[in-house]
Amino acid sequence: MKKIKMLAGVLFLMGIIFYAGYQIFFRLAVPGYTGTLVLDGLKSKVEVKTDEYAIPHIFAENRDDLFFAQGYITARERLFQMELTRLAGRGELSTLLGEATLEKDKFLRTIGFKGLAKEGYGALSDESRAAVDAYAAGINACISGNEPLPREFVILRAEPGAWTGEDCVAAGLLMGFSLTRSLYADLVLYRLAEHAGAETAVFITPSYPDFAPTLTGKRLSPVPLGTLKSEFHRFPSTPVEARASMDLFPLEIAASNWMIFSGKMTASGRALFAGSPDLKPTLPALFYMMRIHGGGYDVTGGALPGVPGIGPLGYNGRIAWSAVNGRGDELDYFVEKINPDNPNQYLTENGYQDFKIITETLRIKDKKGFREEPYSIRVSRHGPMISKLMPMAPADCAMHWAAFDHPAVDIEGLLHMNRAQNFTEFREALGKVKTINLGMGYADQEGNIGWQFTASAPLRKKGDGSYPIPGWTGEYEWTGYVPHEDLPYDYNPPAGYVASFNNDPGNAPYHLTNYYLFQRATRFERIMNQRGEQKISPDELRAMQLDTVSVVAERWTPLVTDACKEDEFERYVHILKAWDHHITMDSPAAPLFNAFYSQMMRHTLSDETGESLWKEGLSQSYLLYIPDLALTRMAGDPDHALYDDTTTPDVKEGRDDIIRKSMRAAVAKLNEMQGKNPDKWRWGRGHQMFFDHPLGSKLGFLNLDPIPTHGDHFTINSGFWELGNPFKMDSGGVIRIMVDFADPENSSIISPPGQSGHFKSRHYKDLAKLWAEGGQVPLRFLSGKDISQVMVLKPKAN
Repeated sequence: MKKIKMLAGVLFLMGIIFYAGYQIFFRLAVPGYTGTLVLDGLKSKVEVKTDEYAIPHIFAENRDDLFFAQGYITARERLFQMELTRLAGRGELSTLLGEATLEKDKFLRTIGFKGLAKEGYGALSDESRAAVDAYAAGINACISGNEPLPREFVILRAEPGAWTGEDCVAAGLLMGFSLTRSLYADLVLYRLAEHAGAETAVFITPSYPDFAPTLTGKRLSPVPLGTLKSEFHRFPSTPVEARASMDLFPLEIAASNWMIFSGKMTASGRALFAGSPDLKPTLPALFYMMRIHGGGYDVTGGALPGVPGIGPLGYNGRIAWSAVNGRGDELDYFVEKINPDNPNQYLTENGYQDFKIITETLRIKDKKGFREEPYSIRVSRHGPMISKLMPMAPADCAMHWAAFDHPAVDIEGLLHMNRAQNFTEFREALGKVKTINLGMGYADQEGNIGWQFTASAPLRKKGDGSYPIPGWTGEYEWTGYVPHEDLPYDYNPPAGYVASFNNDPGNAPYHLTNYYLFQRATRFERIMNQRGEQKISPDELRAMQLDTVSVVAERWTPLVTDACKEDEFERYVHILKAWDHHITMDSPAAPLFNAFYSQMMRHTLSDETGESLWKEGLSQSYLLYIPDLALTRMAGDPDHALYDDTTTPDVKEGRDDIIRKSMRAAVAKLNEMQGKNPDKWRWGRGHQMFFDHPLGSKLGFLNLDPIPTHGDHFTINSGFWELGNPFKMDSGGVIRIMVDFADPENSSIISPPGQSGHFKSRHYKDLAKLWAEGGQVPLRFLSGKDISQVMVLKPKAN
């Protein structure tokens, strides 16, 4: 017994030692927010005032010190996140993560982000180049300083690499590419046409519906159903799993919004502005909230770690802005015809031409250290050949992205926008944003409102780029781009308000894209129609940001209750009839409807697409608007041909048959997930946001516990979820802002889950619950100077 007690005591002591060591190990890298640091590279003293949410307010005496400090302070909290970005831009992830990222490195090298960044960096003005250089120098000062590195580097036995200005440009390019809507959509639609035939594909291929709201209320370039400009061409290819392509570069799920009200619509007579870029959740947060003041800048909002200045949303005391994905189609696939006698040549309308051959060396971390692997890239006149990396594409396929034709100087445009004082300067600044496709909302201190699209919208000889096209005829070439001055914009619309939910601007007399969204815009239009002439307050605008009514549920619930008259559906019909169509955490109807609608889309379309293409293609969150639009168009036609299940040739199904089939499948799924008592079903039990660390698949303790939230794919307060994993969220409002021009101190912002990337920092997850509940934190544009928690950065004495 004595030995057992001694052993227990030893184990207890070892446990304490282990726990203490665990805490010390992770807390060692957590930065402080007070004191004085001496840094080589500064010219003058910089003050960093950090509020209770770890939002830094940087006060510098000149521009170089401002961006140096911004890079330094960002890296203190986000260095591992930034290192992944730096390596991705160079196509060198495998030097840190090994074989697991080799195919991604090949893809990144093939697209050529490193070369594009070099070209963009060289095209920056001297002033903008100085800004990115100072920012990179600040990051490097953090890396070379005396503070402990983030623990991820210790775990991986690695060290961060030095940053250059080109790495900052590459970070912006990666974000721009992640917002490219047609990267996978074109290939999924091609495979759909290949499997189901061109007629079915034309119906399912999206085009903006004539019943949906536009930003301007105009319809200068409607593309009605069945009048797509593209033709389907069948090319040699082999059956593939869609996921094989899509894992290479995950797209951001862009369901963003902004809502802007001029002074004539508000009780104060000043503008109100709300923005919410909705993207995939990350840990740490995708954006870093901060304020920078000095050298001609005074701006607060969300910054993209790795890029100087304030990016997707911000406020500078004069104007406010926020971005949505413009959803423009700036990427096409050209199928090349290879010379049968020379695989290094491809056919053009003028004969065969040599591929440009680029030889790269990939460096891969392994158990022995590193190994090297040669890698060759073939580039046609249209762009890099991608079929071996993206097997959803036809054979011998080249990718043409608009960024190949424009130096990436988007950073310069965003920096100019940070200092814009009026709508003219705002538009001029955005004229330099060529590779990130955005719809940028605007309001100013005088009560003016407006918006501007950024894009490099291609002018095509023929077609609209919906499907891969022949590259050897010259018929489908791009002849140029829509000039910036002709891109969609508006200023002080007569209604006194404007809102974007990734929907059609309505005032472009040319083709921009087939990939606009419309359901959330429809809900906003109904809200405003119900309000009439009533003035709006800041609290009401915040409530609009958090609106959870689903117009899809409003459309389909009566059809479900009418179709499901049998006794087996009685309990479920009762729940739906009593429902107000709000997708809230405590609702039993919300999980029932969402499960039903996901099954309705699947049972209507998967026989046409094939189960594999449905599962790995059209059912993915960033493509779900495609089947949703098809069902919206079919909802009023109970005998539409697509309702008929092609796998049951002896039976002709209609809409109500598929409704009942889908309800049975939904009930079975919910019985499995939440039990057989539907009164106890709750949306919040399944619909949860997951904030997962990049190393979380191996080190699960770095991930956050799931957080229940409101909303779904089609609500203004959006909460996209994975159809293959109900109801796990994969997108939401990753940063939100509300600016009250009448009372700037009433303005607010939030970006979950927290400001810090350091596990065990109190700011690692402190904003997650507040965000899920719809809360925000003070923007503090005026009172930031009074924050008591101060760190001084001093230049090193000569």
